Amino acid sequence: MKKFFVLCLTGVIMLAALTGCGKQEVDEVQQDLIQYVETDLAGIKNEEALAINRYNEVSAQISSMKRKDILSAFNDEIIPNYTTFYNNLMNVAPKTAEVIALKQTYVDGVKLQLEGLTALSTAIQENNSDNAVAANDTIAQGKAKVDQHRADIVALAGEHNINIKTDAGVSANNGGASADATEAATETEPAE
Repeated sequence: MKKFFVLCLTGVIMLAALTGCGKQEVDEVQQDLIQYVETDLAGIKNEEALAINRYNEVSAQISSMKRKDILSAFNDEIIPNYTTFYNNLMNVAPKTAEVIALKQTYVDGVKLQLEGLTALSTAIQENNSDNAVAANDTIAQGKAKVDQHRADIVALAGEHNINIKTDAGVSANNGGASADATEAATETEPAE
C-alpha cells in the first residue's frame, strides 16, 4: 500500500511539473507596450490631433490672418486641446520600467511643446518677435523629444517582437505582434 501511495504521489508531482512545460513565458514589456500604444495613446490622440492640425492651419495662413484671429485660435483651440492631451498623457500609467521611460520622453516633449505654444501666444499678443523665435525653438525642442519617443517605441518593439507601423508605413521587426507608433492598429497579436 505504501509503494502504491508513493507511486501515485510521484505520478502527480511529475504531471504537475510537465503541465508547466507547455506554457509560454509572458513578455510583460511586450504586453505593456501594446497596451500603451494601442489603447492608452490611441485613446487620447484626438486632442493632440485637434491642436496640431489647428496649429498647422494657423501657421500656414498666419500672414493673411488678423492678430485677434491668431490669438483666438491659440487661446480657444490649440492650447486648450493640447493642455487636455498633456493632462490625459500624465494619467497614462504603464507598468514596466521600459514603457515608463518611453512615456517620460513623450511627456517631456509634449510639455516643451505646450510651453512653446503658450509662449508663442504671449509673443504674438505682445508683438514680440524675439520671444516668438524663442517660443518656436522650444516647440522644436519638444518636437525632437516626441520624434525620439517614436523612434524609441520602434526600437523597444523590435526587442520584444512587435511589428510597428510608423507614419511612413515602415514596419520594424517581423515578430508577429503589431502596434502603430502614431495611431492604433486594428489587430494585435503577440509573437509566439
